[in-house]
Amino acid sequence: MMEMIAIYSQFNQVNPAFEYFLNSLGDSRCRYYASDLLESYLQARNTSIEGPVRRAIAIMRLTGIPAQDHIRRIYRSDLEGITGDWRLSELACGLVILSFDESNEDACQVQESFLRYLGL
Repeated sequence: MMEMIAIYSQFNQVNPAFEYFLNSLGDSRCRYYASDLLESYLQARNTSIEGPVRRAIAIMRLTGIPAQDHIRRIYRSDLEGITGDWRLSELACGLVILSFDESNEDACQVQESFLRYLGL
């Protein structure tokens, strides 16, 4: 039995080069930073992006879209130290924009223009 398990694990391991390639492919899809989206488009500097990102993940799970293909947790360093951030695909950016708090007037304008862009 142990011999059979050893043979199974020998032939069912992913090649590290192939695994690196798949991770790189996923990273190329997630081109945007959530913090940049928050500051540039939504113009909300002191607001947390965690809530809208978590809501976007929930929407993806509900619709059957693999969230790990569109949203990745990363850590960035700057003068203030290491901070958590998110890398987002275009789809994830749209979902984050749509799920952002509507009490922010700038964010509300971005949401409305995004919906007009989508034809909704």
